[in-house]
Amino acid sequence: MAGPDEGDEGLRRRVERKLIVWLIVPIALITFVNSIDRVNISYAGSAMSADLGLSPSQFGQGVSAFFIAYLLFQYPHVRLLRAWGIKSWIFVSMLLWAASGLLMARIASANEFYAARFLLGMAEAGFAPGMTWLISQWAPPSMRARALAGALVAVPLSMVLGGPLCGWLLGIANPLGVAPWRYMFLLLAVPNAIIAVAAALYMVDRPDKARWLSREEAHWIEREFANSAAPATTSAAPNLRILRDPWLWRCSVAWLLVMTGSYALVFWLPQLVRQLALGGSELAIGTLSALPLLGLAVGLVANGRRSDRKRERLLHTGLPCAAAGLAMLAAALLPPGWPVLALLCVAGLGIGAAQGVFWAVPASVRLGGDSVPVGAIALISMFGTAGGVIGPWLTGVLVAGRGGFPLAIGLLASLLILALPVIALAPGRRSAN
Repeated sequence: MAGPDEGDEGLRRRVERKLIVWLIVPIALITFVNSIDRVNISYAGSAMSADLGLSPSQFGQGVSAFFIAYLLFQYPHVRLLRAWGIKSWIFVSMLLWAASGLLMARIASANEFYAARFLLGMAEAGFAPGMTWLISQWAPPSMRARALAGALVAVPLSMVLGGPLCGWLLGIANPLGVAPWRYMFLLLAVPNAIIAVAAALYMVDRPDKARWLSREEAHWIEREFANSAAPATTSAAPNLRILRDPWLWRCSVAWLLVMTGSYALVFWLPQLVRQLALGGSELAIGTLSALPLLGLAVGLVANGRRSDRKRERLLHTGLPCAAAGLAMLAAALLPPGWPVLALLCVAGLGIGAAQGVFWAVPASVRLGGDSVPVGAIALISMFGTAGGVIGPWLTGVLVAGRGGFPLAIGLLASLLILALPVIALAPGRRSAN
């Protein structure tokens, strides 16, 4: 007969399996669609720029327009999520994602390009902090890094699968007789409307509302959160005290550095691969561009699991980030060819490893007390979004100038290396768990 501890362990495993299947997988599916919506522009960039007469700096500005809107509307999204609940909020947001895709299929000028990307940024602004907050309401600290990594892995996987898909769509004749890049945007907008309805019908805010959890399983999650809570005297931190907490700003600056390098690599990767002259067709370029992103996916999952096992967050974020920066720096110094692509795969692995653990850092350093406030999550996320404005725009400016891709990659690499001392080697570091 199983003892109490064995029975509790069996319950734990059952709950964790259910959370993965019924919560993390649906979130990952929506994240998958969200990510393709965000980065399909990188695969259409060359053909679209040629048709519309866009310069590299204009293309970079269009990419950055998404993140400007993302930055401006992130906190309003958080307020709407809390006021409306997950169902109404996800439904409206995803319908606007679809509308942006339809607009991208019809743009005829740089200004229309900026407007369509701005609308997409406005629609998607709250998704990352919203899903991070939602997972934090469901996944106990003992499995949070794995849960977050499981949702985030959909981002590089969407690029791994989306790269060949976008490349194939750009290389075929379509029945509508429009430019292939317009056809691509049109087709990729369709899943958003379908999933918007499905998500609104399925999603719930808290475990006690989930039909797929038994009462015993919901109570286990409540006990796990209660057991991980600090004494009542530190259960909540006033807003001003959170703003004075150096860890809020360390996390914010570190996320800015990570995402500046990450976004620039993602959005310019197909055009960079085209410069390497490793494949001629759009399908080949899309497939080769997916390889560094496959490394990113592996890093997300593997490092998230290792971080949970070791109960350490800070070095598991900082060291992979610095390794990614060193790989990119080496790539910038080599002539175009396969070694550069291999180093970019190593960089993707390191960036993914850092991203997979990062969002477990605020809770591990007890930012805000027992539970990290959604406002703090939004603020940190906004710094990452600023990286989305800075990285693609700066890359576009440098590519348009005399420096080209090597100078841009070298500069971004230095930012990734700098994340190590900011997040992991700062004095007064609290113990992570």
